[in-house]
Amino acid sequence: MKKKTKKQENSTETTDLSKRLKEACNKGINDKDVPRVDGDDADDRDVKAPKKPSKRQLKKEKAVKVAIQKKQTSRMNAMQKALNYVSMWKHSRSEWKFEKLKQIWLMDNLLDNDSISDATFPIVLEYFEGCKGIAREVLLKKGMDVMRKAEEAENESNRIEIMESTAYKRARQLLQALPSDR
Repeated sequence: MKKKTKKQENSTETTDLSKRLKEACNKGINDKDVPRVDGDDADDRDVKAPKKPSKRQLKKEKAVKVAIQKKQTSRMNAMQKALNYVSMWKHSRSEWKFEKLKQIWLMDNLLDNDSISDATFPIVLEYFEGCKGIAREVLLKKGMDVMRKAEEAENESNRIEIMESTAYKRARQLLQALPSDR
């Protein structure tokens, strides 16, 4: 057999010690229960360096942030285009032309206070007053869904909360502006 050098013996002892420390941590044993090796400070065992995120993790987080930023930018861009579309419809009809995608965006965000401000809502409501066909049916359904939600609220506090919401108030105005055929 080969005789181990002093350096090899110390490295073997430290690996054994680190294994015992890990086992002790997993079992919930105190530091006092783990035997000490000469030159080993108790402070070194107590302090664990926080792990730095790996490069892969950092790349992944950065990609997620970029994707969120792009999504927010895209949403803001779509909102601005749709609001300009309605404004052009209201103020200069000769230059305005129908665009289905912008109408769909307006229909989807009609009851959202963050997307369509209270100042712009009357113009959007006026735009949808002359609405016909499927678009009109979709708007009626959206308005009725909000009204039913308020009616089916289990307790009075939920009902009052829903009735005071912007979505409920806008749904009422929408249903009043779009008379049903039935």
